Amino acid sequence: MLSIILRTTTMFFLVMFALRIMGKKNLGEFQPSDFVSTMLISNLTSIVIEAPELPILYSVVPILLIMCYEIFTSVFTKKNENLAKIAYGSPKIIIKKGIINQQVMKTLRFTVDDLLTAIRSKDIFYLEEVNLAVVETNGSVSVYPDPSATTNIDKADIPPFSIIVDGKTRFNNLSYVHSSEEKVNQILAKENVDIENILLMMIDGNGKYNLTIKEIL
Repeated sequence: MLSIILRTTTMFFLVMFALRIMGKKNLGEFQPSDFVSTMLISNLTSIVIEAPELPILYSVVPILLIMCYEIFTSVFTKKNENLAKIAYGSPKIIIKKGIINQQVMKTLRFTVDDLLTAIRSKDIFYLEEVNLAVVETNGSVSVYPDPSATTNIDKADIPPFSIIVDGKTRFNNLSYVHSSEEKVNQILAKENVDIENILLMMIDGNGKYNLTIKEIL
C-alpha cells in the first residue's frame, strides 16, 4: 500500500512539473493540475478494466489520492498567490499594439504558426489589429482588438498570408495575394534585411506588408 501511495504521489507531481516545463500550449483548456488528474485517473481506471486479475484497490487508492491532491492544490493556491504562480504560472502578454513579444514566445514555446492560428481563431488576420494578446494560464490566447482598427487599417479583400516564417520562405502563398518573389526581394532590399533574420513577413492582397525582425534572445 505504501508503495502505491509513493508511486502515485511521485507521478502526480512529476507529470505536473513536466507540463509546466513543456509550456502552456500543451494544456488546451486545462490547468496543469486538472490535466494531470484527468490523465492519471483515466489511465488508472483502464488498468483495472484491462487487467481484472489485479486487486481493485490498485486503482481505487491512487484515484482517491489524486482527488485529494487536486482539492489540496486548489485550496492552497487560492490562499497563496505565490504558490498559484508556481503551480499554474501567470498570464503573459505575447502581442502588444501589434508587436510580438519574442521573449514570451520563447518562454512559452509558442511558434509563429501557433500565434497566427490563435489570433485567426478570433477573426483577426492583421497583427496591427491586435491591441493586446494574452496567453492565459490554461494555454488559451485572449485577444483584445485595437478599437480604432476598423478606421485606421486599410484592409484588403484578401487577408495577409505568411510569406516568411522564422527565416524560412513560404513563397507558395504568394499566388494567394497576387504577389511575386521579385516583390519580396524589393521589400527585403528596402528594409535592408536578410531572409534568415526575419521572424515573420506577411503580405495582403493590396501588397501591404508587415515585417517582424528576429530579436537576439
